[in-house]
Amino acid sequence: MNKRFNLPLCLPIEKITSEGLGTITLSFTIPSVLQTQPLPGQYFMIWNPGDDEIPISISNFDSNNSISFTICSEGETSNNLTKKNKSKLIGLRGPFGNGFDIVEKETAVLVAGGMGIAPLRYLIYYLLRRKNIKIILIYGAKVEKELFFKTELDNLSIEKHFCTDDGSIGYKGFPTEILDNLLKTTLEKKSTEIYACGPELMLKAILGVVKRYSLERFTQFSLADRYIRCGFGICGSCTLDDQGLTICHDGPVFRGDLLLNVKDFGLFGRKSDGSKFKL
Repeated sequence: MNKRFNLPLCLPIEKITSEGLGTITLSFTIPSVLQTQPLPGQYFMIWNPGDDEIPISISNFDSNNSISFTICSEGETSNNLTKKNKSKLIGLRGPFGNGFDIVEKETAVLVAGGMGIAPLRYLIYYLLRRKNIKIILIYGAKVEKELFFKTELDNLSIEKHFCTDDGSIGYKGFPTEILDNLLKTTLEKKSTEIYACGPELMLKAILGVVKRYSLERFTQFSLADRYIRCGFGICGSCTLDDQGLTICHDGPVFRGDLLLNVKDFGLFGRKSDGSKFKL
């Protein structure tokens, strides 16, 4: 059963986990009568009473109807959410957008940058239920302390490759370099699906890598880092140029062969009023 809450469902915060650097994970239990089964990569509109709604990707959903959202203190609304106490009511509306297409291939390679790990964290647990899929995680950040969920990920039975810009932990360099090396050496390309989420400049670089191996059709990119407002594709704030698609409704997940035809991808983003800015 897959339902969407079109009006905010106000639920008490059941658990608050500090992830460091002004970032928390809020967990809620969705009543079984309203149970939804969102896909990794989808998002909810989160409403803190008195503030605006903001879109937040799902960072986990389990068989106990527990849903989690990882929030970084960036704007006023997200900052206020990171200061909430347990049992406070928060409005949830969703799920929205198109999530990752879960492909039953032998190997799933997940490439995360910074906070891009949040939706991929849910994808990891989703894929772990399919025991015939090998999971490889490539996760990069500027410095070690920006690798969120590091301890949790260390305890998972998946192949992991960490990297940092300064070499404070793992490989000194970028996720694209690790991905390129794996594609050159060990990955069986025909049986591999690639999933990526993170800063758009990183995603653009990943698209360049997979294109060299003719894997753009088999690589899925979450553009959840882009500005999203309405969730229905009607306000135009997140239009994807050259395609007439919107991030909030048609995405936030797109395949690489589509993004190859988007001239603004990796070059320009959009502000809240829909105007462009250079990335």
